[in-house]
Amino acid sequence: MDKFLIKQPRSSSGPFVSSHVVPEAQRETITPSSSNVDCILGVGSLKRDPGGRKLIFEYDSNIREVVRRHYILMGPYQPKLRVYPKTIFGTSNRQFNPEWFNAPNSAWLEYSIDDDAIFCLCCYLFKNEFESRGNARKSFTQDGFKTWNHGPERIRLHVGEVNSIHNKCLNRMLDFANQRQSIQSSLHKQSEKTKSDYRIRLNASIDVVRFLLRNGLPFLVMMRVKIRLQRSFS
Repeated sequence: MDKFLIKQPRSSSGPFVSSHVVPEAQRETITPSSSNVDCILGVGSLKRDPGGRKLIFEYDSNIREVVRRHYILMGPYQPKLRVYPKTIFGTSNRQFNPEWFNAPNSAWLEYSIDDDAIFCLCCYLFKNEFESRGNARKSFTQDGFKTWNHGPERIRLHVGEVNSIHNKCLNRMLDFANQRQSIQSSLHKQSEKTKSDYRIRLNASIDVVRFLLRNGLPFLVMMRVKIRLQRSFS
């Protein structure tokens, strides 16, 4: 199993990040079920790790909905590592706590192995609908958040009140997911109705053939009636 190093922080002025090896977790490679999306987008893959994703507003508006549905189907990227990299804040070592993946953050909180930072899936997907690019904050969407000594506090601050940008984005994401489930349920019901209608037509055809046989109609006449029945039901 491959192993890789956690990369050093981008800014020399930031806190020191310890360098050590972590086990391989979920990688950015998309599963085979996503190949249709790749064909539609004309790209090799869509990044699973939030630290390496293309920003949602950078996709053409004609395919943006496809990208959103793809990421909603995949769910938030929540790799479970045996050890997360430690960052020194003052005299203490701090790191990401995987318990933060639990409710009420389970539907949206993501962790980037590449950036050793947390991101918000729903804000990544929909924040551009509620904030202009110039005014949009990058924390949790573009730059991620990694000040672990204030982790729970900053997560609560990010979520905010009921009408916060985050909760609006979360509701949009849940609506998308529910819409997909409704479509699948509708198709399933239609499929069941089609099967039921076919059984009704089949039984009617069998009853007609039996009637013709009982009344001694010539075989050719019986077959012509059967063909007409099949055409009328098709």
